[in-house]
Amino acid sequence: MTLADKVLELLIPEPHGLGSPQLLAQLRPRISQPTLWRALDRLRTRGLLICEGRGRATRYHARSRTDLAALRSQRMHASVAKRLLREPDVRLQALERLAKLRAINPHGRPYHDRWDELLRGPSVELVRVMTEQSEAAEVLRKESPLSAFVSAAERQRIFASTRTS
Repeated sequence: MTLADKVLELLIPEPHGLGSPQLLAQLRPRISQPTLWRALDRLRTRGLLICEGRGRATRYHARSRTDLAALRSQRMHASVAKRLLREPDVRLQALERLAKLRAINPHGRPYHDRWDELLRGPSVELVRVMTEQSEAAEVLRKESPLSAFVSAAERQRIFASTRTS
């Protein structure tokens, strides 16, 4: 088994990814940091790895476990969730946007109904669904009225911090 295979084997079951210190601690036989970086670079080049963050905060995700678009969407919704908790009027704006989405896309009704329920319900449940890492939440975020509330600067930061190369 190659080093790249061992790294992917460690990353696949990790929904939140791992940093290089965690990878180094789990890899056997032990390897040096530069050797790990070379292996991670090869995996990124082949499109099998997603990097999130920079420097010591970098986390690695196996591409087979985490889709880049889904990870970015989750990060954008986490950003909006923080804003929602600080600015309650964002919820009203989201309901207005949801009404427009309903008019544009009648096929998205099951998702729109769920978003309507969440936006009118308790904040805890709304924020949980916006930020959780599950297949149901991923599907729901694809038809979200909230992604429009991410500023251009924040969107650019998220895209820059999640990359495959």
